[in-house]
Amino acid sequence: MKKLAMFIAIAAFAFIPTLLSTSAFADTPGSLAGGPDMYQVRNVTTNTSYGSSASIACNETVKYYVQVVNTEFGKLTNVNVKANLNGTATASATNSVNEATTATSNSVAVTVPKGTLAYVSGSTQLYDDQGKFIKNLPDGVAANGVNAGDLGGSTRELIYFQATVSCPTTPPVTPPVTPPTTPPVTPPTELPHTGIAANVLGLVGLGSVIAAAAYFIASRRALRS
Repeated sequence: MKKLAMFIAIAAFAFIPTLLSTSAFADTPGSLAGGPDMYQVRNVTTNTSYGSSASIACNETVKYYVQVVNTEFGKLTNVNVKANLNGTATASATNSVNEATTATSNSVAVTVPKGTLAYVSGSTQLYDDQGKFIKNLPDGVAANGVNAGDLGGSTRELIYFQATVSCPTTPPVTPPVTPPTTPPVTPPTELPHTGIAANVLGLVGLGSVIAAAAYFIASRRALRS
């Protein structure tokens, strides 16, 4: 009986530190973790892997994720995430003792040879670390930030969103309209000589000669008589 009582006492003393340790862990305020893997990007059109950089051409799409990690046991509230499409991401939250906690990522670099990189409206979603969809989030992650809600202790979640490149289309070149060519003014062609007028003049001249000869003969006869 004494041995049983001693065993119970030893077990109780051994369990007390465990209770104290668990209580201490439970009261540890939440904290956000940053780092190189916090913010990643990939080209989904060409099916590249996630990394710190990507290249994107006209009409292609890149997909980003920002992972928010609570490294402590205390709950975080109002987890807000803001990301630069070609830069860093920042997460902020309030822990269980009403203190602010923040985390900043390394930069991602997206090479855009041509066009404009722009956030895709309606593309922001929240997933757990097992790849399970949690909910859609409002737009704003690439502007003023988006509120992902609360984050439990020792928990990791990921916020995904997309961006695409729009390139201006070059209108087709329309050749200039050439006005119709005005044909040159051709001077009127001289009518061909038919000989009719010359013949008429010849006949008139002959008649005049004959008349003059007749008058001369008549005059001579008149003088003789």
